[in-house]
Amino acid sequence: MGLLLFGSLLLMMFLGVPIAFAILGSGTLTLLCTQLQPLTVVAQKLVNGLDSFPLIAVPLFIFAGNLMDRGGISKRLVDWCESLTGGFTGGLGAAAVVTCAVFAALTGSGPATVAAVGSIMIPSMVEKGYEKHRATGLVTSAGALGPIIPPSTPMIIYGCTMGVSIPYMFMGGVLPGALIALALIVVNYVTARKNPALRNAAKTKFSFRNFGKATVRSFPTLLMPLIILGGIYGGVFTPTEAAAVACVYGLILSVGVYREIRPKELPEIVISSMKISAMAVFICGCANLLSFILTNSKMANAITNAIVSNVSSPYGYLAILIVLLLIVGCFLDVLAAILILAPMLIPAGVALGWDPLFLGCLFCIVLVIGLITPPFGVNLFTATAIADLKFEQVVKGVMPFLIVEVIAIVIIALNPWLIMWLPSLMS
Repeated sequence: MGLLLFGSLLLMMFLGVPIAFAILGSGTLTLLCTQLQPLTVVAQKLVNGLDSFPLIAVPLFIFAGNLMDRGGISKRLVDWCESLTGGFTGGLGAAAVVTCAVFAALTGSGPATVAAVGSIMIPSMVEKGYEKHRATGLVTSAGALGPIIPPSTPMIIYGCTMGVSIPYMFMGGVLPGALIALALIVVNYVTARKNPALRNAAKTKFSFRNFGKATVRSFPTLLMPLIILGGIYGGVFTPTEAAAVACVYGLILSVGVYREIRPKELPEIVISSMKISAMAVFICGCANLLSFILTNSKMANAITNAIVSNVSSPYGYLAILIVLLLIVGCFLDVLAAILILAPMLIPAGVALGWDPLFLGCLFCIVLVIGLITPPFGVNLFTATAIADLKFEQVVKGVMPFLIVEVIAIVIIALNPWLIMWLPSLMS
């Protein structure tokens, strides 16, 4: 049964069938050939997979992200970050990373972060002496912070799939996200020190007066992550309700305060968000069928027992998990990888003694690095379009930062407290 299920799934993916239909087709074919359950189960599991209150947060955060992308919010974030880091060596690069980190706390989307920040920062960095492929590589890598720093769509999907607290997962991603951002800033600084042209790449010299003015201008934008994340961690509202608050606040800023979006443009933004959301949640519904087959046929238990019996070391399991997810991230969509692999791989880690929350956060963090991993990283294609570079040039610029992010993953895996400390304070 396992050979039929996964063999047909891989064959359909290889033939270019969209991942949602590949999952649905392989599951239906398995039920048809094995008669494990009647085919009416397919419709039931599709509906059950979508019947989830936390899952409503996905389309809401996608809509909020589109509002922020189109509403002038990214421009104000860039100005604030440049006023903070502009007087230092490699200040523009550091500003790009900080902007991506803050923007990630608003949208939770890697491609949206690259598109919004890259369209502004890359031309400015090139003008001040950065090599274009290097500037593009930095922004592309920093865009991977989107699904790590909360709110995070992959963490919402993982929490719904594996029954892990979504607010706890959000909090668990904060320190790892900060660590990766710091690592990117250090690499950028080292690069800038070696290149004389970059020593003077700062757009403006730092002054508390300019920083204060930029803070006042950007204050409504900077208030947004405090409202969203403060409300979640303070127990004021759930992540789903926070997504609704983000939409309302984004509308107020974009249409009412900054007036970057005209009311007649809103239907276009809504339709665009609906298209993206439909793809994401349909994958969730299809994957629920796959999870049902794995559980009902006891394949998940067999996989767990096989891993536990052959991998006696908990850290050996982590090493295998990280390598496997880095490889999978090169080829498979993040949400699909979570829905397919988490039910099979995570129970073995729990059986070896790892905390489910730690494994869940690490699982999502490693997978999202696939956003910048050749050959199919989504951020790479987004950056190619934004910077008007060849794909090979973008990959060349990304590689130094990708290596550093992989090193950061190893550090996080060896120091579980980086994930567990903040959630423990919530407890």
